[in-house]
Amino acid sequence: MARKRIAVLVASIDREYQQDFASGLVSAGVQYDVDICIFNSQGHMNVAISTSSEVGESMIYDLPDLEEFDGIISMPATMGNDVASRKVNEVLEPLRKSGKPHVSIDVPQEGAVTILFDDAISVGELTEHLISEHGARRIAFISGPANSSVSLARLEACREAMKLHKLELDDRMVFDGEWTRVGGRRAAEEILESGGQLPDAVICANDDMALSVIECFNEHGIRVPRDVAVTGFDALREGVMRGLTTICRPIDRSARKAIEVLCKWIRGEKPESNEIVLSTVPIYGESCGCAMNPENMNDKLRALGTERWNMETILTRVSMFSGTLAGVGDEQEAAQKIREFVSSWNIRELYLCVDPSICREAAAAREDQAFPPEMLLLYGIRNGKEYKPALFDRRDLVPAMQEMRKNTSCLVFCPLYYRNRNFGYVVMELGSGTGAALYSVLMLLNGALISLYLQTNIKRYASTIEQMAVHDIMTGMLNRRGYMEQGPAMLEKARETGKVFTVISMDMDSMKRINDTYGHLKGDEAICRMGKALGVLEKHNIIPVHISGDEFQAFGIMNSAEEAKALVSVIRDALDRQNREDPWICEISASIGVYAAVPGEGNGMDEYMTKADREMYADKARRKQGRGSGLR
Repeated sequence: MARKRIAVLVASIDREYQQDFASGLVSAGVQYDVDICIFNSQGHMNVAISTSSEVGESMIYDLPDLEEFDGIISMPATMGNDVASRKVNEVLEPLRKSGKPHVSIDVPQEGAVTILFDDAISVGELTEHLISEHGARRIAFISGPANSSVSLARLEACREAMKLHKLELDDRMVFDGEWTRVGGRRAAEEILESGGQLPDAVICANDDMALSVIECFNEHGIRVPRDVAVTGFDALREGVMRGLTTICRPIDRSARKAIEVLCKWIRGEKPESNEIVLSTVPIYGESCGCAMNPENMNDKLRALGTERWNMETILTRVSMFSGTLAGVGDEQEAAQKIREFVSSWNIRELYLCVDPSICREAAAAREDQAFPPEMLLLYGIRNGKEYKPALFDRRDLVPAMQEMRKNTSCLVFCPLYYRNRNFGYVVMELGSGTGAALYSVLMLLNGALISLYLQTNIKRYASTIEQMAVHDIMTGMLNRRGYMEQGPAMLEKARETGKVFTVISMDMDSMKRINDTYGHLKGDEAICRMGKALGVLEKHNIIPVHISGDEFQAFGIMNSAEEAKALVSVIRDALDRQNREDPWICEISASIGVYAAVPGEGNGMDEYMTKADREMYADKARRKQGRGSGLR
């Protein structure tokens, strides 16, 4: 029986908080024998991102058909922007009515079981601690985005705790730190620029903002905690190591609980309650004036050392591959360079799934689609087994997804794009490539696809320009230049094979009268009608050419001169049929001459063209005398 699959919608899987959640997912996946697909956008990159980047990132949530999964876990609070939040709400909307097993972390969702944390209790305890133990009276609060229910809950808990001491949190002392270090620094600068007395304490809604506040204060000569106490939330490794007073959430336990709930729900044991609340624990450190607890440091110290080593390795690999991947010229080279890249990065499982139109002749995704129906596996590898480039149905997510696996898998899906151009997505096993290195990995892969896309387009444009140079813009037929480039090669082929090289010369009748009577636009239309009728020659392997004005020629290889001369009737029949079935202001006709012979050593194109012209002028003279062509 196929293993059950769980989809997880999250943002910024490379951040420590989300990594801890993912670790809990992996251990629970093994325990309950389920496969996990994590659909991730980079919502928090600690850099300014454009609207197009937000749209490109959020496209990943359009990839899965959530109804095809057995259960869903969503983490709306991790979304770093409104675009991603709206997209996640949009794809979750159908689940609210379908009854699909769904667990939401932090944010209540209709039809879902929500796993919550008693943040309010811990924030209240921490605020009480600052007031009672450290004498704080004037408190500032740095929150997350205004639309974050999690951030608002922590803010309200702080307000309520202050009210118990008849203190009030001044709205002018509440700042939006956007969950990021950049936002936290900006909030700290606003505090400093506001003038007047500094707050006694700054409570931050997460550790990233708290750490940047401390750094900003130190740069301005403000000592923490002597001048101002600062606290955070999340118990990040760096925060605990630096003595930050913070709050620890059991995020890995919430992941295991989510999988447990879903697996029971999938088996038919619907949850009795739609809320599960997990306890959080304050950790007091030097940033508020307390002594650091050594017991909290050992695991964090080991993890921090590993993280530093990983970052040094990441920088080395980025330097190695930034130029190489940004210079790929075609599909084959891209696959080879990515193979080397994956091998160096020790990524055991990776699938690079791209829109085929970036490197092949294929229809791109429509404007209303995030991804085309058919994707191209540009490169894939799993435990040493490589997958050849192949097209596959996008609904399969990756071709290897359908293979039976002995062990459970946890795969991370991330979008690849450039501005408004969606390239596709990369799928990686949760591991070193999806941790602190993820942003670097995605940027390097994006660089390779940008180069591939640009090189493919340059070749397409060059081909288009070349085609325009040898084709007539009015009729789309080969022009004189194209004729003189292709004709000699075909003549030489006829000489080598002993076949008959054929040139047909044609001159339209009454073009001066058409131009004088109806105007040159109608004259151009007449030329196009002539060109359309001559398309019949292509069925006989003869290539028609628009030389100029009302002059046409055609060339090719025939088995005999008689077969070549019979083409005159083919052309006249095509013109008669067009005049009859598609009547115009006047009938289209032409004088036609054919010269066909096996080329000798001294015979060239000029000779064939000249002799065909003579036959055409002879036909024109006969037609003027009313005697017809003599070839019908």
